[in-house]
Amino acid sequence: MRYSKADRLIVIGSGITGLMTAINARLSGLDVYMLEKGKMPSGSSARIAGVLHSGARFAGWDDELAKICFEEWKWWVSVLGKEEKKIGGYFLKTKTESDQYLESWLSSLKNIGIPFTEVENPYIGGDIKKENIDRFYFVPEIQINARKLLNKLLELAINLGVNYLPSSVIQEVERADGSYRITVRKKDTLKLEGFPVISSGIDIPEVAKKFGINVTSKVYQGSHILLNTDLTDLLEFVHKPGTYDLLIPSDLGTFITPTLVPYNGLTLSEEELAGLSQVLKNLFEIEPEVIGYMIAGRISISSPDSTLKGDYLAYTQDTILAWSNNYACGKRLAYAIADILGIKKALTAATLISD
Repeated sequence: MRYSKADRLIVIGSGITGLMTAINARLSGLDVYMLEKGKMPSGSSARIAGVLHSGARFAGWDDELAKICFEEWKWWVSVLGKEEKKIGGYFLKTKTESDQYLESWLSSLKNIGIPFTEVENPYIGGDIKKENIDRFYFVPEIQINARKLLNKLLELAINLGVNYLPSSVIQEVERADGSYRITVRKKDTLKLEGFPVISSGIDIPEVAKKFGINVTSKVYQGSHILLNTDLTDLLEFVHKPGTYDLLIPSDLGTFITPTLVPYNGLTLSEEELAGLSQVLKNLFEIEPEVIGYMIAGRISISSPDSTLKGDYLAYTQDTILAWSNNYACGKRLAYAIADILGIKKALTAATLISD
């Protein structure tokens, strides 16, 4: 192992990255503590509208990342039960868009092996202005209930012996020869010693500062607007890279998400709502009623440098910082962290499948 003091991992944050890391470390024989500021997983991983995508949205502008994403997506297909997954979604090209990105996207899908099918007249549900849409392509996606999945992973982690400490506040951090002594306040004060993995999402810079690590980053948010429209399949608009929109059916209605916007304190701005309304007017014959919204945070870290293309991973000052840009890459990050620690890659699909 690369840390000398204790065979103990202290994972900060119980999102998808933290949970997968904790489970793998526990399966590898480490003593694992997980600190969570909320009562349950409550950060960006819990706040997404619910898609494990196949990598198709990255194709055409980052094919390496798309390929990695597709490989892990296939792993998740084998993990999730039938009741937890609905495979399939549509990428759309509107008639006002050029063919340049579409051609690049299709070429990348073929090279990577991500399956797709052009569909002439798909049934999607709702009164869609099909005269405004030039092409429909069906691609594999998985719809999930993010909170349900995280709670399932948390239950597994606890059953494996991970010490889960919700409502935790880090009061003091002291470096101690290859590990850290961390003072944690819950109802009582608890002192832990071990190797930290900071996987606290958009709070990474704030938490890292307690460890004497300066993180240079930008924070964004994605707003998920809940409509009273009952769409039956996932929809995506094929735009130029990074400007896709997304419609996701749920039990409550349909979520639509815009392009990422500057962080606004997890509140919905009038500009965002106006932009979404315009998208809807271009797509629907009617204007669906907005009945709620959910907002997830996103972070882009430029320093310390990442050692993992596509996602974020840094090993500095006897501390690991980890952030997944794609919900489906939790296993990938857990395995990369295992390499840093010099422990086994013990997490398998069978580990996560419950009877």
